[in-house]
Amino acid sequence: MPPTPNKLNLSFARNAYSVFGARGNDTAADHQREQKTELLEGTKSNGLRHVKNGVDYVNAGEEDQMEIYGYKNNKILTVIIWFLIIITGGLLRLVFHWVPHLMLLATHSRCRLEAADTVLLVEKFQGKHTSYYVKKLRTLAAQDVLNKPFDGESLMDNEPWMENGNMITIKEVKEEYPTLSLHLVGGQFKQVPSIVFFHCKKLTYVWDPERSEFLKLRGIDVGVLTSTLHQMPGLNSHEQHMRRSVYGNNEIVIPVKSILTLLCLEVLNPFYVFQIFSFCLWVADNYYYYAMVILAMSSVSVLMAVFQTRRNQHNLRSTVHSSDVATVIRDRATGQTATVPAEKLVPGDILVIPSHGCLMPCDAVLLTGNCILNESMLTGESVPVTKTPIPCSNEIVYDTKEHARHTLFCGTKVIQTRYYGSEKVLAVVVRTGFDTSKGGLVRSIMYPPPVDFKFEQDSYKFVILLAGIASIGVLYTIVTKALKGVPSHHITLEALDLITIVVPPALPAAMTAGRMVAQRRLEKNKIYCTSPRTINVSGSIDCICFDKTGTLTEDGLDMWGVVSAVDKKFQLPTKDISSLPFTDLLIGMVTCHGITLIENQPVGDPLDLKMFESTGWTLEEPDVSDTSKFSMLFPTIVRPPKGSKLLKKLPNDLRISLSRQNSMSSDVMDNISSNNLDATLAGSTADLGEQGLEIGIVRQFPFTSTLQRMSVITRTLGANHYDLYCKGSPEMILSLSRAESIPSDFSNVLQYYTSEGYRVIALAHKILNRLPYAKVQRLSREAAESDLTFLAFVIMENRLKPETSPVIKALNTACIKTVMVTGDNMLTALSVARDCVIIKPGTPVIAVSATQQNQMKPQIYFTKSNSQPSNGHGDLSEMTDLNSVASLETIESGSFGNNQFENDDNYLSDDLHHSKNKYVFALTGKTWALVKQYYPELISKFVTRGAIFARMSPDQKQQLVQELQSLGYYVAMVGDGANDCGALKAAHTGISLSDTESSVASPFTSRETNISCVLTVIREGRAALVTSFGIFKYMASYSLTQFISVMLLYGIESNLTDIEFLYIDLFIISIFALFFGRTEAYDGPLVKTAPLNSLISTTPVLSLVTQILIVAVFQYTSLWHLRQMDWFVPFNATTVVAENKDDVSCTENYTIFIISSMQYIILAVTFSKGHPYRKSLFTNYGLLVAAIALTLFSVYLATFPFEWLATWFELVLPEGVSFRFILVGYGVANFVISLLMEYIFVDYLVFSKLRYRWHNIDKSRRKFLAIERDMARDLKWPAISKEPLPEAAPDILIRQNVTEIKIEKRIPEPCHPVDTSFMNSPVCANFKHFGSAREVTLNPRSLFNDRRSTMSMQTVPYFEDRDFVARQPNIELAAKRRYNSESEKGINRYDKLFKSCSTNPIATLPRNTATTLQPQKLKDFKNVLMHKSEDGLSPTAQSVLELDILPS
Repeated sequence: MPPTPNKLNLSFARNAYSVFGARGNDTAADHQREQKTELLEGTKSNGLRHVKNGVDYVNAGEEDQMEIYGYKNNKILTVIIWFLIIITGGLLRLVFHWVPHLMLLATHSRCRLEAADTVLLVEKFQGKHTSYYVKKLRTLAAQDVLNKPFDGESLMDNEPWMENGNMITIKEVKEEYPTLSLHLVGGQFKQVPSIVFFHCKKLTYVWDPERSEFLKLRGIDVGVLTSTLHQMPGLNSHEQHMRRSVYGNNEIVIPVKSILTLLCLEVLNPFYVFQIFSFCLWVADNYYYYAMVILAMSSVSVLMAVFQTRRNQHNLRSTVHSSDVATVIRDRATGQTATVPAEKLVPGDILVIPSHGCLMPCDAVLLTGNCILNESMLTGESVPVTKTPIPCSNEIVYDTKEHARHTLFCGTKVIQTRYYGSEKVLAVVVRTGFDTSKGGLVRSIMYPPPVDFKFEQDSYKFVILLAGIASIGVLYTIVTKALKGVPSHHITLEALDLITIVVPPALPAAMTAGRMVAQRRLEKNKIYCTSPRTINVSGSIDCICFDKTGTLTEDGLDMWGVVSAVDKKFQLPTKDISSLPFTDLLIGMVTCHGITLIENQPVGDPLDLKMFESTGWTLEEPDVSDTSKFSMLFPTIVRPPKGSKLLKKLPNDLRISLSRQNSMSSDVMDNISSNNLDATLAGSTADLGEQGLEIGIVRQFPFTSTLQRMSVITRTLGANHYDLYCKGSPEMILSLSRAESIPSDFSNVLQYYTSEGYRVIALAHKILNRLPYAKVQRLSREAAESDLTFLAFVIMENRLKPETSPVIKALNTACIKTVMVTGDNMLTALSVARDCVIIKPGTPVIAVSATQQNQMKPQIYFTKSNSQPSNGHGDLSEMTDLNSVASLETIESGSFGNNQFENDDNYLSDDLHHSKNKYVFALTGKTWALVKQYYPELISKFVTRGAIFARMSPDQKQQLVQELQSLGYYVAMVGDGANDCGALKAAHTGISLSDTESSVASPFTSRETNISCVLTVIREGRAALVTSFGIFKYMASYSLTQFISVMLLYGIESNLTDIEFLYIDLFIISIFALFFGRTEAYDGPLVKTAPLNSLISTTPVLSLVTQILIVAVFQYTSLWHLRQMDWFVPFNATTVVAENKDDVSCTENYTIFIISSMQYIILAVTFSKGHPYRKSLFTNYGLLVAAIALTLFSVYLATFPFEWLATWFELVLPEGVSFRFILVGYGVANFVISLLMEYIFVDYLVFSKLRYRWHNIDKSRRKFLAIERDMARDLKWPAISKEPLPEAAPDILIRQNVTEIKIEKRIPEPCHPVDTSFMNSPVCANFKHFGSAREVTLNPRSLFNDRRSTMSMQTVPYFEDRDFVARQPNIELAAKRRYNSESEKGINRYDKLFKSCSTNPIATLPRNTATTLQPQKLKDFKNVLMHKSEDGLSPTAQSVLELDILPS
């Protein structure tokens, strides 16, 4: 296999080729060197990953970068640790189970990676979360693989084995030294005798001794030349088996843990471990009833969690699982094939794609034939995509993103294959298993980025705080009781009992109950939630990212009309497409598409389908027999509808249109006489009348997003030439069209439609004269798509869903930030954002664009967009980023000639001074990537004020979500395709509007496919969050209340009786915990502030502390009051204990029990908040009835209980009846004071009024507040540029310094009078030098005068070195040549004047006729040049027309 150079720089705009044609590899190498040193110094410029010195990494600088440390087993430490584990009764092992890397640190000692037997991987996520993975290293030797049985037979026997009837003997296998083949880096398979590796997150990492690091095991998708892919020979079964031993089976298996395993894992959760401890304690203390209840509740909770987890694993597994068989080519030379299970495929296998289609089992690159695929699983778009074979080149390195058009992705469905003759459709396997695109998707679902949620973290901290309080109580109890001489086992039980009182074991069950209720409510609204804990998270949301297509807008596009151009003037728009006359425009619309017939149904891009359907024509793919008249295999034919007027008036019309088409390029056809032509035409039109009108599509150049265009070559039946029709983004078509065909108001018209939100596609045409069929099939795309004639704008509209605007308005009212993140172009996104009020009326939009030249640091430009686009005339460029066709990333164009910015230099400081500097940013994915890499410090500003992020790739969507999170936003992502999966998974709340793969990734899936579900999710989330807070505060206050009661009673050696405990725990607490969450969400408008999400913040803590103080005061007061009574007899513990230690009943017990049982009810009512997040308590009938019933029962117990009831509760009623009523009075007073404290002091005073006084924005977790404040104050930033330098098209080179070459002569001669308006300086020949060059810097502003028409041109003689030319055959410049394919030498229409010297075009652009060279000037110039042999210069003085302005 030929070695592969380092990854070449493929994007043409980035100086992969220097200006004068020599390959610019040195710059790339320098750049790589810089990057490596940056990596080592820890200043990786993308601001993403910081690299420390002296630490080993895997995937350094990538998204999944991890630190790696080597460890070796230490026998002495291991023995000590296991001894300790045994001594602690396994408790230490339990701690190690919770924190696995501690076990590694305790039993292993650190060493270098080469010597390690275990590695510790440390992954830091956004600098906040750190995950640890402990992995054992494994060694695999080729010899061991051979010794293992292979498909039931051992490879080492000398038995021959059969495959497809061919004998293969093992002798040959045995003789050579066995090796394993793997690919790590650089595009070559390495043969090694053994490997050391480990698996982490389903990927394999292999030790590379040469580089002394662990590298990700790669398929053949990185660093491999496309020619290498074409030369893959296929693998025989032995090679396949050896390679599979390294790469593993080609399967994506979701491990489904057994119920038992899941059960054990759930039970070992710290909360449940504590419950088991409590249970044992209560049983020891003979407190059986409640122990059983808690056991039952916890068991239900554990089982529910286990079944939910298992169901999720099963769902994912069944969604992902697929098994199939595949046909592979064993040897391409002989064409021998074999059928193997798809699980056995490895990278390097050559697959035969069956003609009836299949589900792709792996990622493969198409080598021959075409395929039509449905990629909805990956992209969410149900449009079939045509894949073409990858070009075979020694220059181009395969890149998955760049060559997606040639890659068949795993999990996508091949609907149909097409091939010529008997040739098979072949693809080479590049990635298998979890390495594939589908595997990556599944991995992102299995290992989501950790979502940190304040409430959960705080709840753990809070429990630790409670445990701290309990431990103080425990110490106090132990000391006081020991001093009183209580037996030690009593002390132990009572002390431990305190812990279970303070840390409520019922807490997890209560929280789960609250979530389940919210989940059921969401299901009623057709929103399904797979992970209930995210319901709480969704209550904090203050930022929502929307995908555009299919989420805010309807899925497809609708045809609006066409605006055709005739004689350089735009005509009025035509809405009824079927009424178009038979012209090039109509032919272009019916032929220029990628539609195919599958089971007689046209399928293709919805845009293509809408365009074709609007014409009413029909598409046919006839049998081979019909194709002789088109002299090609399998053409697609289009014909007009039956009874069409076109057929009746055809001959005359067609004759005119054909002759018009031919005369257009008559300068190229100068040797065909006109009589000849007429005769031909007359013949052809006569035939047509008989056969009816048919147009055959002879060849197709598919749409690619890098080229932003597609074209077809067609032939009208009976015509004597082929036609080329090209459609694409207006900017791209503009750059490929001849200036004579472009209307002067091109930019204005384009501007008008795009700023109104229409999607604009341009259509152009060209006649291919005198080209035979064979040449048409071989014609290069660059040659074909040049010198086009602009025909028309085709205008489509993308309508908003009716629910979109009201929902966005409601979110705006609630001060929730809304952001649009779309793969679509900027202008369409901007228009949709204005229509649905994501950008509020009158808010200025500042477009951010970054242009990078060569490898230098990019410039950032800020352009102001007019705030209201609908002014009818698009004077001002709406955007820097003016893109207009489906999934195109295009050149920017704009009309900047109309000095609108004259007095607008610092517009922000003038007209926005009053509006607090309110503006929003809009930027594209390309700009995002450059800013992230070179200006990471600006990202936070763009994210805080960004409203539109257009042209974002799936990875960039995820990065945006993570950036928003890092600024302290709680982010929801709403999307409908698998391309949103990463973002849906990374967001705090992902809401998917479809049933595709994205629904597996996101916690919420809505069956209603519009964004109205967002409001429901936020409402329910807020209610659930407030409920969780309420339950948590209630459970905590219940524990502390009981703690106070028990401590007061412990003081007199008494306690609550078992039945009293049971009544409080089971009847009061459990009933309230059950009904607490049933208050429904508030259905009025969303309020501006989200509920608190931090338990450990002023309000909740203050609320709890005040309530507990009230509880303590009332309990102590009632006890004090009791002691003042004249009939009171104190409890004498010593006499009681002698008779029965469990008899603790006394009047003190009665008093504390009665007052506390009322307090539990008061707390439940106090903490059950209603408006603005939940409905009022009175709508929750369960809670209301429970509160009233329990209150009545408590009053009854306090005053006149039945005798048997009092005996059962072991109550000692006080003699004075008046005291019983005084206790009830205390209860009422407690109720009133509690409510006043909670609602007036805590909620009103502290939360509403004082909170903002204390709030320090600079220290806030919500960093965006400080950024927002600073941006509002800073009137000087951003500096608005009057005209941005437009982002260049991919095939136009941008240079800042343009070299101007002056040619001087050796023989002194008088200067020829050369017209200086053409040359920048007169060419004088009074010098002895041969030539010199100097740099001139162009002012980009000059480019825009007179709207892209002036070009500062220089004609430069170019003295060619023969050897140089011979050495570098056919170097394609970055600016692709745009000369007419028929005349290899021509560069423009005056090309005959140049016949004597060959031309070398450096860059040619669409040019305005006004500035095209005049023949006279050229003659003058030629005179200067043609002094051939007399001065000994090279006779091939080549003249070059160099245009110094390259950005169009």
